[in-house]
Amino acid sequence: MTKNRADTSGCNDELATYRVLVKQPLSMELDTGEVLDLSIQEMACRLSIRPEHGDPATQREIGGAILAIELQTNADLDLITVARGGFQLIEDFLSALSVASGMTFEKSTLVQVARLTKDETLNCEFVQFNPLYLRHWHNPVSAAMIKSASKLLAHWDGLEIGNRLRRAASRYRAALGTSDDVSAFQEAYIGLESLEKPLAIAAGLTPGSEEVSGKCDACGHVYVRKRTALVGVRTFVHASKDIKAADPQRRSEWKLMNELRNDLMHGLEDLNELGDRPHTALLASMHYLHDAICHLCHVSDLVADTYRMARGGSTFVTCGRYSASSWPSLEEWGELLGPSSLTWVKHPIHGLVPEINVKNSDMTDLELIFGGTRKPFAVASFEDIDPVNVEFGHSEAEHL
Repeated sequence: MTKNRADTSGCNDELATYRVLVKQPLSMELDTGEVLDLSIQEMACRLSIRPEHGDPATQREIGGAILAIELQTNADLDLITVARGGFQLIEDFLSALSVASGMTFEKSTLVQVARLTKDETLNCEFVQFNPLYLRHWHNPVSAAMIKSASKLLAHWDGLEIGNRLRRAASRYRAALGTSDDVSAFQEAYIGLESLEKPLAIAAGLTPGSEEVSGKCDACGHVYVRKRTALVGVRTFVHASKDIKAADPQRRSEWKLMNELRNDLMHGLEDLNELGDRPHTALLASMHYLHDAICHLCHVSDLVADTYRMARGGSTFVTCGRYSASSWPSLEEWGELLGPSSLTWVKHPIHGLVPEINVKNSDMTDLELIFGGTRKPFAVASFEDIDPVNVEFGHSEAEHL
């Protein structure tokens, strides 16, 4: 299977039908059971909502709802871009519904995106997302880790700023456990803000404010005023009170972090226009937050020039195409390869490896590749999918 239709320029006038499948932890159903005709972000679309389980008791015990959205647009759009856009349309609908109803929606999960064109063969392309969650840490908790953690705890108990350090560390932990880069960055920035007072005092500055001079345009009188600023955090990030003399990379990262914070907090820029800024700013803010906590707790052995951050597992994608004259109705449309199950099995050479079980019901000319994206999902495209090594079981290989 080749990776075609990756151009997102939209220069082709041919239209295609796209569908995006999403799962929501909260079970729900429409009282009419009908497909909704909506306009979201000025895009005409159809939306189907159904509970994942039909049994009322199971709906309450396990929960889960399946949402499928359908839209028609240019046939040459990138499938990963469409997946992001369709997912955001569904999220917008759930946000509006929560305001209208008070329903307690949790984080949704993107399951699948597909495109159906008028081509005679192999006219249906799809990508199925298989998240590989980080459920077990790859290294054992060592005696050295326990020793460092004990030092941190001792300083939280013994220092006057202990409560601020606890709060900063809790924000650091929350950011590590948050898969969305925008939300994780906001957690990390709040953690830095909580350390403004001790960082400013350590640098000999007044926490939270600085003096700036100005001149009256009318009479030329020179005056001095105070303005709110994270002077302690700023000095720590730049490793200098003199910003102009600081390392260019530090100055660039400080500018990025603050501009992104302002854009997010004050709604100055739409989320779909942020690009890779949240991911880059997250890495920088987490590095500085980590080192600030360690510096204030006198645990210098944890401070390093290079910072690496785990992001909660990875996502495998199953990309395929097959021939189809039409799709099932939207309210019946589901995972094209059936609900995929991912388990860990022992390989004779590579040790524990993930095993994905898929089911092909009636796609006789199905072509598949398995891969993963080399970029964060927020900025990835179909061309960023790299194939991974796959071994098929005999019966599955013959069936596919």
